[in-house]
Amino acid sequence: MKRILSTTRSLSPFFVKCNQKSPRQLGYSFPNEWAPRAGTLMIFPTKLNYENDTPGLRKEFFDIVEAIAANERVHIFCIRKDKGTCSELFQNNKNVTIHSGKFTIDWARDNAPMLIRSKSGGQLAAAGFRCNGWGKKYKGWHYDKNTRSNIAKTMNWPSFSSKLVLEGGAIEIANGIGISTESCTLNENRTKWPKLKVEEELKNLLGLDKIIWLKSGLVPDPMTDGHVDGLLKWISDDTVMLYTTDDKSDPNYTICQQAKTTLLSHNLNIIELPLADSIDHINFYIGSGGHIAYVPICGDPKQDSPALEIIRQHFQTVIPIIATNLYKAGGGIHCYTQQIPTSVV
Repeated sequence: MKRILSTTRSLSPFFVKCNQKSPRQLGYSFPNEWAPRAGTLMIFPTKLNYENDTPGLRKEFFDIVEAIAANERVHIFCIRKDKGTCSELFQNNKNVTIHSGKFTIDWARDNAPMLIRSKSGGQLAAAGFRCNGWGKKYKGWHYDKNTRSNIAKTMNWPSFSSKLVLEGGAIEIANGIGISTESCTLNENRTKWPKLKVEEELKNLLGLDKIIWLKSGLVPDPMTDGHVDGLLKWISDDTVMLYTTDDKSDPNYTICQQAKTTLLSHNLNIIELPLADSIDHINFYIGSGGHIAYVPICGDPKQDSPALEIIRQHFQTVIPIIATNLYKAGGGIHCYTQQIPTSVV
């Protein structure tokens, strides 16, 4: 049963009825990633999903958590059978809180709540988009479709319901503008809605003023169908960091150039980042307050150094973290994290 959202803070979270006012009408919006925040959400990798690859992923997960927790609180969600292992790993870190329950998919960017905040009072709520396993791409995805709502309930955040499928990595947001790719967000394995209806839903649920559509993300990308956070990243209100390559034989050359043309047409500044072969440097996570960048690297200076040199020009502190197992699994540090805004507007 769905219950109506109250404007008071004392009620337990339930989904808002579809006939209620939208978050945008109620003054909610999605804060910038670099805005001061209360912490970060992450989901512990489970052997259920990765089998023999689990140890390597957990090692990199540990390194990422330790780096972020040195600067802000980290909330880790794990399945109940992993609580002991997870608790033992982080028993000496007082800035880590562990929650156990039905949280099986570890890509927090895609499956944890996308948190919006009201302008009056700073109340947090979850934009309750649906998850369907990146277009129903793996067996058993339906067992994990409630991870987002289960986390919201655990954290006592109300959720605004939506029938639209959207992973958090499918949209990059800053200053009331969302950037997304048609290849992913409008893919028939996510929705049958027309483009204008999808755009209006994104604006209403996330409190956005504008959506910039790009044709495609990088290829090949059989899992996400072109998540935008694998192609570009907002680093300030009017500036986007974008992958580019000089190799005209690479199909991504055209994709990156078309994206650049589109972004420039919206009067955005572009910082070009060289596309690497073995790691997704642009999938970095910006720390609370915007001074720190947690950047995935592969450990090869020939690939890492050019990207790190550019990123260091825009952040006071850059923390490189080996994330090769994470890359092989399909993502980067941004994919593994989701920010919790402060309640202060």
